[in-house]
Amino acid sequence: MPISFSNVSYVYQAGSPFSSNALSKVNLSIEPGSFVAIVGRTGSGKSTMAQLLNALLTPTAGEVAVDEFVNSSNKKRRSKKLKGLRKKVGLVFQFPEYQLFLDTVEKDVAYGPRNFGAKLDEALEKAHAAIREVGLDESFFTRSPFALSGGEKRKVAIAGILAMEPDVLVLDEPTAGLDPEASRETLELFRKINRKGTTIILISHDMDLVLAAADRLIVLEDGEVKKDGSPSSLLEVDLTSYALEAPKVYSFLSLLEKGGLHVAPEGIKDVNGLARAIKEARR
Repeated sequence: MPISFSNVSYVYQAGSPFSSNALSKVNLSIEPGSFVAIVGRTGSGKSTMAQLLNALLTPTAGEVAVDEFVNSSNKKRRSKKLKGLRKKVGLVFQFPEYQLFLDTVEKDVAYGPRNFGAKLDEALEKAHAAIREVGLDESFFTRSPFALSGGEKRKVAIAGILAMEPDVLVLDEPTAGLDPEASRETLELFRKINRKGTTIILISHDMDLVLAAADRLIVLEDGEVKKDGSPSSLLEVDLTSYALEAPKVYSFLSLLEKGGLHVAPEGIKDVNGLARAIKEARR
């Protein structure tokens, strides 16, 4: 079943002089197995959407449905037990330190499976598999997560969610602070996870990452969906009005156009795709 947002609004500190409208009557559906990017300026409502997905927040109005789970402003419609939703929808925060709290990597990664009822041996088996899946070897099992590099901490945080075997992975600014090589490794990891059937919802300001990874782009502004389509539709949007920079390959396409060479943007996701398109256009 798809994920659905039905007339979802959310107000922080509702009813107080400090109330702030984060989302306003959002309606959208996300299909299983898709790779969706949600973008927008700071304060546009991206992280609020992420937290509504696994019921860290409850809608002020409307409801979010994920399979049989319903996170609703209406208490009668809201699912009584939402713990299972948090196993189904895994959320990786922007700052991995928020998710690391035990003294070894394997204990940290095994915490999720243990919390959902797995025995210790089973939880450790899932943890070891997840740690390897994110590209860390067994030497990391007994290391302190707090002694790792920023990129390694992020991988451990992702492993901690993967160990719970979620159907949906929500990633909040997953490459923030990473160097280009670490960003490329992280992108390939997400592609591999998505190819296995996991739905990925990516929240990011990195438009190059969005273009390279996502099948669908949702642009938020002031808590409302302003654009919803393929990443190539970025060319049709005045990105500066949403405080977003165009992907580098699209900026280069604009320069080529000014220089007299038209290159169709369809299907271009990265530098390799750009090179092939230029070669084809010159023919």
